[in-house]
Formats: sequence, structure tokens, C-alpha cells
Amino acid sequence: MAKDIKSWTVVCPQCVTGKAGPKVRAPLQPIVSSYPWEVVALDYLSLGRPADTHQYILVMTDLFSRYAVAVPTKDQTAQTTARHLWTALIQPFGCPERFLTDRGGAFESEVMRQLCELYGCTKSRTTPYHPQGNGACERFNRTLLSLLGTLGAEEQVRWREKLPALVQAYNNTVHCSTKLTPYFVLFGRHARLPVDLCVGVVPPQKKGTINGWVRTHHQTLLEVYSWVRAHTKQRQNWDQARYDKKAHAIPLFPGGRVLIRNFRRRARGKLEPHWVPSPDVVVSQVRPGHPMYSIRPEGKEGLIRTMHRTNLRPCPAGLWTESQVCPQEIDSQPVFLLPFGPVARWGSQSTPVKPGLVPEPEQFGELEQVPAQLDPEPQLEGGLVPGEGQGPMRRSQRRNFGVPPQRYQV
Repeated sequence: MAKDIKSWTVVCPQCVTGKAGPKVRAPLQPIVSSYPWEVVALDYLSLGRPADTHQYILVMTDLFSRYAVAVPTKDQTAQTTARHLWTALIQPFGCPERFLTDRGGAFESEVMRQLCELYGCTKSRTTPYHPQGNGACERFNRTLLSLLGTLGAEEQVRWREKLPALVQAYNNTVHCSTKLTPYFVLFGRHARLPVDLCVGVVPPQKKGTINGWVRTHHQTLLEVYSWVRAHTKQRQNWDQARYDKKAHAIPLFPGGRVLIRNFRRRARGKLEPHWVPSPDVVVSQVRPGHPMYSIRPEGKEGLIRTMHRTNLRPCPAGLWTESQVCPQEIDSQPVFLLPFGPVARWGSQSTPVKPGLVPEPEQFGELEQVPAQLDPEPQLEGGLVPGEGQGPMRRSQRRNFGVPPQRYQV
């Protein structure tokens, strides 16, 4: 019996999709950047303050130097995004080689496509419901929220005025990945701040020619870039080794059936299944060695989507959907008959009902009105009579006994 129950739960759709299942943790794949403004990550940060006129912050982070730019915005439209990108990033620093964004409407718009085409840059996007793909920008969002949280109650009302000073403090603080300040990595020199004058740290005045300054500055930048590449690689290897200690994910192959995590479960309630009941089929792996796969719906036409391995689960062999019948169920599971009804029945014959499955209206035919009567000795499988050897059989006195549910009545 225990073996039969285990076999049943493996292929039961409610049992499989209703549980969180095995935890999937794909290996970490760091994003490599070789020079400043090669890859710029974009994201919107919402403060959750409906009373403010500017409720969002457009965050821009250079993945090489970790230099950050933050601009308050009133909305997240494509026009607002393109305008602030041009005024705060492209105009003072030039256009980066590639933008890294999520799949928000402002970043996937036609305006952004035309902006990238105009400046000759490309745009890559993260997989759906996987913010770890833009981890550097998400980490800066956390830091920025912590900085804004240090403001007093009166200063938080005027957080827009304090934002440039907080971002400047971040850009002039040593970063744990590069061991240098983002400002120094980007410009090759330290910024002159009022605190330097207060503590008496004044750089010496050096006289020289323009050509000499250019050679010295160029050599400084080359050394800084080499330093940043080495320390960033070291930090990424350390993070990857620590993360991969708990990584466990079975590779997926083309043609395999998978289940997608139910991302709408939180909005619909805790009783919603953890996984979408309808399986999908793996088309291919987007890039060798990367945990991203192209999938499509099984047995029907649909768009090909790109999903991260963390949000996919191999579909158990033999799993059937609610519109299908499990092959094992026909042979090994008991068959129940619809109760004999005193008022109405679906069709002239009783229809077998499989455990765990909801019968469809097409299985019963037309609704037939029959006189209210009880069969004297209804026969079950094997020629047994209900209640034999157990005294008189109890029958329900409910008026709706045997009446099909209202949702199946035409």
C-alpha cells in the first residue's frame, strides 16, 4: 500500500504542484566587465512614498568601476527614462557599450530601442523573475536605501535635495570589490572634498608640462585598470566558490518536460500551487555553461520564453494534467460510480470517476430527468452488495443527493 501511495503522489498533479519541491540553486555565473562604461546596469528604485511628487529613482551603475548615478523621477515611462539617460549619463560620460536591464516596460520600449540604435550600443536583459541577474544594481539599491534611511524625519521630506550628496559619498568610498573608490577608478585621481581641507590633507602642487601630465595620467589609469581587473576577478571567484557550495541543479536537455514556478502565487493566496500545472518543453540552452533555457508550452502553440534554471523544475515522469488520464490510474486505482440520484442523473448510465480528477461535462451526455426512486440492491464491482453483512445500509436524506454540481448543468 505504501508503494502504491508513493507511486500515486509522484504523478498526481495536485501533489507535485502544491508542494515547494526540491530547492533549485543553479551555479553562479559572474558578469565580466573589462573597462569603464562597458556595461551599465539600469534599474528603478521605488521608495513607496505616495505623497512625494517623485516616487522613483533611476539608478545607473557602471559594472567595472562601480560608479553610480541616481536621478529622481516622477514616473517610469519610456520617455522619462530616455531623457534622464541622456542628460545624466550619455551627455557627461558618453554612451556605454551595453545596457543591462530587467524586463520592465520602460526598458523594453521602442524609445529605448531607437536610443540604442542611434548611439550604436546594445541592450541585454535579465531572465524573468530573477533579479540576481542584475545583482550590482540591486546591491546599490540596498545601499542607497540605507543611506536615505539615515536622514532625519525633516530631512526625509527633502530627500531629493540630499540625494546628490549621498551618491557622491558612495562614489568616494572604497568599494569592497575593487579596493578603490569608484571616482578614482573612473577619473584616475581622488576628488577634492571639504573634508580633506578640514583634516589638513591637501595634495601637493606639482608643476609640469601637459605632455608629462598626459603620460603620468595614462600610466596611472593603466595601473588602476589592471588592479581592478585582478581584484574583481579575485572577489568574483571567492563569491562563486561560496555560492556554489550550496548549488544543486540538474542540467536540462532539449525535449525535456519542465514545470515553471508560479510567480502569481503570492497575489492569489497561499493556497495557490507553487508550480504551474501545465508542463513546458525545453527547446535549447541559451548559452553553453549558463543556466538559461528557452522553453515553449507543451502540446500547443505559444511563445518561446527564456527562463533561469532556478525557476524551472524537471517534470516527474508520468505526470498528467487535469485534462488527461493517468495510465496507471486505469489499471491500479479503484473506480467509483456516481451516486444513484432520486432527482436527476447525467446520462442513462453511471460514469466512472477517477480519484483526484474532476469529471468533465462531456463525459456524461445530456441531463436526463428520472423519477425519484432508489435501486433496491445496487451492484458494485465483484458482485458485492453494499452493506452486506453490516446491517441495513444508510442512505442520505439530502434533497440534492445525486444531483450533479451546478457548474456542470447546461
